[in-house]
Amino acid sequence: MKLSPLEEYGLRCLIQLARRGGVQPVTIRQISDGEGLSPAYVGKLMFLLQKADLVRSTRGVQGGYVLARPAREMTLNEVFQALDPGALEDVCGKFTGNNGAACVHDGSCSIKAVWKGLSERINGYLERVSVADLAQAPQLQEA
Repeated sequence: MKLSPLEEYGLRCLIQLARRGGVQPVTIRQISDGEGLSPAYVGKLMFLLQKADLVRSTRGVQGGYVLARPAREMTLNEVFQALDPGALEDVCGKFTGNNGAACVHDGSCSIKAVWKGLSERINGYLERVSVADLAQAPQLQEA
């Protein structure tokens, strides 16, 4: 599994919102200053998170972003799917060799079960960890 900067930084933005309690909207500038990211990049991340109904925006002088629902109800799997839907996709669809669209071993692959099992374990773990878990603790225990 390989995560892109989108997942890392998007998750960090959500953690910032969760740590602030969701009472007052947080501006793009506040998030970008807290994470050392450009406001434009944070804006892109927040757009993706808003599109996935993970955050809500408020316009105006007192505007900014808040979580769309409690952080304990947002799993890491959901966050990663919102930011980069292909990040946790099936490996078999990526490595097809010279055939292009389909693997030559489709239907008789001894490796496919390994990738499927690994994907299920990763997704299962990510479903058990919420944004609140990360916002409350500086270090997450291994499961």
